[in-house]
Amino acid sequence: MPRAAISKAITPEQAADALREQLGSGYKITSHGRDSLTVKHGSLALARVHLRQDGTVTTFHVHGGGLIIGRIVNGLGIARTVTAALKESLGSEPAN
Repeated sequence: MPRAAISKAITPEQAADALREQLGSGYKITSHGRDSLTVKHGSLALARVHLRQDGTVTTFHVHGGGLIIGRIVNGLGIARTVTAALKESLGSEPAN
């Protein structure tokens, strides 16, 4: 599962805005509560983004969505695209 750690507190709304700007109008980003987003690209490409706050660090865990085979394909495709967009638009923390 791809993940991105960002060195600041980020709300789901801020993350959604950053993804909209980075990915463009071909992607539909929907916020679900305080710690979850869904990113869709077409009818089959789907990623689920979960935010975890730890002080001033926000960690995004990105999973491919869909049924069994779709989850695997989306985990290798759109989930990586979304993770890269988060890192590029919000800045990522170096890996430990």
